[in-house]
Amino acid sequence: MHMQPLYTGTPYHGSGVDETLFANGLCLPSGSDMSDDQQDEVIERTLGLLETAN
Repeated sequence: MHMQPLYTGTPYHGSGVDETLFANGLCLPSGSDMSDDQQDEVIERTLGLLETAN
């Protein structure tokens, strides 16, 4: 979270593991207000990436 622009300049109390995870992970849109269509799009794109990787 601390790497998001919203948190620029706020104190950071970590060891760097989080930055490694962020650099090598996948950030997916999420939220309780996502519509079914938005959720379907995230699912379709994720499945598309998995199919391409195989």
